[in-house]
This record gives sequence, C-alpha cells and structure tokens, in this order.
Amino acid sequence: MRMQLLSVLQSALEQSCQRRRTSVISPFLKYAKSHFRDVCDDVVESTFLDQRNQVLDFPCCLVVLHASTDESMSKILHLNRHSQIVHRLARGGVQEAIWAEILEIMWSSGHWPSPQKDLHPTCLMCGRLVCGPHKQMVQQLPSRPLRRLADESPVLKVNPDRLCRRISDPWMLEDAPVVRHCFWDPEDSESLRVSVKQVGYLGWDAVREHLESFSVQKTAEQCQSHWRELVNAEHDGTTQNTLRALENRSLGERWKRRDDSISAEMDAMMEETEVENVETDLGSGLILWCPLLACYLSPESSLARPPASLLPEQIQEDFLVGLSAFFRTPLVDRTGLLNQECSLRLAVLDPIPDMDEAFSKDLATIMDQRAESLLSLAAASNCKVEVLWSGGIDSTSLLIAFLRALQPHWRPGEGEGRCRGTLDPQGSDRMIVRCSADSIAEYPWFHEQVLLKLQGAGAIDLEPLADSEEVTALWEGPASRLTVTGECGDQIFGSQLLEAAFVKSELHAIYEQGLDAPWQETLLPCLLEMGVVRPDQKERWLAWFLPFVDRCPVKISTTFDLLWWLNLACKWQTVCLRLFQRRPSLSWADLKRIVHFFQTEDFQQWSFRPEHHAAKMPDHQRWSSYKQPLKEYIFEYTQDTNYFEHKLKAGSLCQVNDASQFVIMGVDDQLNIIRFGETCLSKRQMERMYPNDGLRKAFWKSREIEAQAERVV
Repeated sequence: MRMQLLSVLQSALEQSCQRRRTSVISPFLKYAKSHFRDVCDDVVESTFLDQRNQVLDFPCCLVVLHASTDESMSKILHLNRHSQIVHRLARGGVQEAIWAEILEIMWSSGHWPSPQKDLHPTCLMCGRLVCGPHKQMVQQLPSRPLRRLADESPVLKVNPDRLCRRISDPWMLEDAPVVRHCFWDPEDSESLRVSVKQVGYLGWDAVREHLESFSVQKTAEQCQSHWRELVNAEHDGTTQNTLRALENRSLGERWKRRDDSISAEMDAMMEETEVENVETDLGSGLILWCPLLACYLSPESSLARPPASLLPEQIQEDFLVGLSAFFRTPLVDRTGLLNQECSLRLAVLDPIPDMDEAFSKDLATIMDQRAESLLSLAAASNCKVEVLWSGGIDSTSLLIAFLRALQPHWRPGEGEGRCRGTLDPQGSDRMIVRCSADSIAEYPWFHEQVLLKLQGAGAIDLEPLADSEEVTALWEGPASRLTVTGECGDQIFGSQLLEAAFVKSELHAIYEQGLDAPWQETLLPCLLEMGVVRPDQKERWLAWFLPFVDRCPVKISTTFDLLWWLNLACKWQTVCLRLFQRRPSLSWADLKRIVHFFQTEDFQQWSFRPEHHAAKMPDHQRWSSYKQPLKEYIFEYTQDTNYFEHKLKAGSLCQVNDASQFVIMGVDDQLNIIRFGETCLSKRQMERMYPNDGLRKAFWKSREIEAQAERVV
C-alpha cells in the first residue's frame, strides 16, 4: 500500500516537477551548499506536499534531521523548488550578498530547539509565524531516510493545517431534540456556513433569508437544527473542521496573506529598496517584546547561532527567554524579580499589588461594580460600551454583568414564564454586543435565549465580528465606543496550561502527575525534558526562580498553584497589550479605549484570598470545574445547567496573532513600535533602520558591564 501511494504521488507530480529540473537553479543551489557547508550536511531542492498531496509553494524552507542507513543523523536544509522566490534568486541578476541574506533568513527561521531527534520545525510552513513572536507550529516528522520522486527530487509531506496545541475534546453542544425535517446536500451545508458567518448574529430568520440568495429554501428551524448538527459533527471529529477554515485549499486566505508579505519583503531585498532610518528616541525598556529580539541583538549571532532563531543555547542561557519559549508567550514579571537577569531591558506597566488582608468582596460584587463603573465611564465620555462576546466563560460572565446593570429586572428563559419585570428599550443606546459565527457555535443557547430576545426588544444592539482577524483591527474603530474584552480572566483563575493534566502533550510530567503534584515534580521535569533548562544549570535556575515563587501572596506548593502564579505575574502584561501589537503606531489614548474587564486590582485581590484560590478549580481531576466561580455567576443568571456542568475553557484569540501578516519585535515604554519591514525577517534590515547599534544600546544588557558596575557599588 505504501509503495502504491508513492507511485501515485510520483505520477501526479511528475509533470509539475519536470518543469523544475535541478539544472535550472544549479548555480544557486551550488552557492547554497557552499554557504552552509559548516552548519549543515547538505542543501537540497524539495517538493513539499500537504496532507491532501497538493504541492505547497510557500516562499521559505525547512530544516530536517534524516536518519541514515548507519543510524547516524544528517541535517538537511530543504529549499522549496516550487517557491517563486527561489526561482527568482536562481534566474540571476541578484548579488550574492542578497543570496546570502535571504538564505540566512530561511535557514535561521527553519530551526526549532528540541532535544527530540524527530521534532522538526514547521514554523515556516505556509507563512506561519516566520521569524514571528512565538514559533508555535511544531510537528513530528519521522526521522527516516530522504524520500524521492520519480525524477529523483526529494519530497517531504507535512501538515500545514496544524495550529498550536488545542483542547482535543471541546465542550459538546447539547443534543437538540429537534427532528431533522429535510435533506441537506453538501452545497447547501456550505451555503449555511457562509450565511451563519455573515448574518448569524441577527438570528435564524436572517440566516434563512440569506440562504435564499443561494437558491436554498429552508425554514429558520431547519437552519438552526442543521447548524447544530454541523457543529456537533466537527466538535467530535467526525468531519473536518471548516467552521474556522477559509478558502485557498487547506491553507486559508489569511495564511496566504502572510506568504504574500514574506514574498514581497524578499522581493524588496532583491530590488535593494531603500530603507528609512527610525529617527524617534527609543525608550528605556520594553513593555512588550519578542524573544527573537534577544537573538537579533545578541553579539554572538552567526550562522551557527542564527539571529532569527531561538536555538537551545539562547533559551538555556537566558532563563526568562527560555520560560517565554516554554509558555509560547513573551513574559514580563510584574514582581520585577525574574526580569533582573534577562538579556533585554524590560519595563513593568502594572506592578503586582501587595495583598490587602482586609479585602472581603465576593466575586459577584466585583463583577457588578466593574460593569457599573465602565457604564459610568462610557456615559461620561459620551460613548457606547462595545462588548466582544466569544461565547466563552470570561466574555459571557462579563456580558451578564453588564446586562444585570442595564436590565436588573429581566432574566432569560425558554418561555416567558421566567422573565421578570420589563425591558428598558433604551439599552441599545448604551451597549453593543459584537459576536461571530464562532460565538454562536460556542454558546448557541445564550445567543438564542438572551441576545436575540434583547435585540428584538431594542435593549441591545448586535453587530457582527465576521472573523477573529477583525479583532486586531479594533483600534481602527470609532472613538465613540469603549471596547470591553474578557482579557485577564484566565490570569485571575489559572492558566490554559492546566489542560496539560487532561490532554496528552509534550508536557508529560504534568499529564502523568496531575495538578496536585508538587511543582518541582512536574514543571521542572518538563523544562528539563524539553531542553529549556540544562541539567547542569538546574541549581542555578532554581536560585533564580525560587525568590519569585516566595513572592506570591498564596503559598505555592502544587502545579496548579505555580501555573496560576506564573500566568498572573508574568503573562498579564503581554495579555493586556497583545491586541495592540499588530498596528503601525500606538498612543496612550489607544490603550484607554480598549478596556479589559478583569484588569483591576479588585479581581487580583480576590484571587489572592486562600479560600478563593481553592475555589478557582475545586476539582483538580475534572477540567470542567475550571473557573467554577464564574460559571456559578453565569448559572445564577441563565439557569443553563448544560453550560454550567460541561463548558470547558477554550482560547478565543489563539488564531488572531498567528494569522496577522503584521509582525513586530516589541513595544517600548514610550510606545515606540520596534519593527523592521512587515515581517522582521532581516537582521541587516534591522541594522539599516536602527543604525549605530540603536536597538542594542537601548535594550540590550551588557552583562559583563553591569556585573562590573554591581561590583563597584
């Protein structure tokens, strides 16, 4: 069967590959082999296939370790023979210095640090985070000998659809007792998906009317019933997930835009486009940063230590960079302790507060008071409150807080029996709810029984958020709105990494030991196993880390304790700012216009109380008990038992930053955006935009100089 599949593959690709014989670009290949002779065993031109055996024409490359017949390993740089960039380089007319620059970008971006011999990077595949902030996309490729097609050209089969690690068994929608009244063919189902994405926020009657434009005649009830069938099928894995997918084969239009940006940037390098110097005064520290910036600024960067790649040496030598790579998020320690030995100068905007022993507010009071204060702020500024609702626990709870303030006498229900009092029809003048098809899929009951009823009565306005990519453009919205998000909710209650205790992943020790195990027996073994901490550096790492653990107002003993504390103390600032990292400029007024509901001292003080800390996830053996206090707050309003008992935490912004074609290296404390080009690919371009070592002087710590200064003091 395997030989038969290979034969079919060879036949299908032979005509395409015939046009790209190695003789066409052999001078360029010869140069590449010579350029990388000291850092890899070979350079080849390869055909890349996706899981559907379609040829991928992305502009970059992949570094792979291959097993030889004698069981030794060889490191091979695979150039994409179908890349237009590679072909343009090979046609000639480009200086060798440009050859070297683009090749080094491909080479350095194609690495991923790992002690596993068969863990290889695919962060370049289809433009996923090329030289970007996280390099999240990593997948297993078998360490087998190099495979070849009929024309002897190498071939690699990869999975470009894989995103960052997700919950494998997300919350299932309640089985709808609605009888299926009609047959839906695949084209009709696809038309329903399109209609729900475009007008689903308006309700099922709007979906029905929109379907008529596709010549599909269904009732609103039939649309609703079939939508639930589609969502259930995709959640349980019986069909391929297409609710979040876009066009352009398996890649998605957003990934194509990233590829186009990379290609355009490399084209500009080949045309030697002039680069303008950055003339603004840089700040004294970074409030948002990319771990790769440390690699760019390191004076030790070379082909062996590529500037645009988080190699093991960089992660293991700078503990905060290493911890950031582990969390896949740049960390800024709000206690200041972990920042001290970071190679970059960091600035804290919102220091961790000291514990207030007299604090006694309950969560419901804090939620209600926060909603009322934001409504007052919006009224004073002559603004409407714009709530981003994803259907998840955080955004649903904060939306309910606003509804309790605006409509204190009304409660939802399947019928009219539970509705108390009257609705205020002027509510739509004060609040807008933005939601998408994903929001509806995540919590359809709330959409049907709460939002549509309130909209129908004029109590709120509903507006679409057609795609998660639109979230990154919120700063372009009207100044007459105060946008409210559910950010920082995860930091108050725990961490997404808690799911590692329930879903098999690379965090083996957490899965095997559980959340109640001492953190020294889970987190530290994970860091050692993944190569983030070297065994010979274990004691030094603990000496760096333990003062941070002791700084917590709550005694840190278990894995749950530590993951929460790391999330609250170190990820908070990045979470507060991440919606702003895809724009060309930033002001303090921008930061005030988008408000994170849970970003207050009251919520932090609540989380410090031992009794509240224990209530965040009362059953560490059951993932659905995570954020129990928020789910109780929601249940008191909705009486929706299914959501209360079964809803799981799911990230709403996980695709937003991945998909954006706009990449930055950091934001300083003067709100300067640190970037060079659209994708921050070239160290040489960085040096041209920030001449005279401008970035290194501003943000790189010379450890030897600082150590000498400390000794003098």
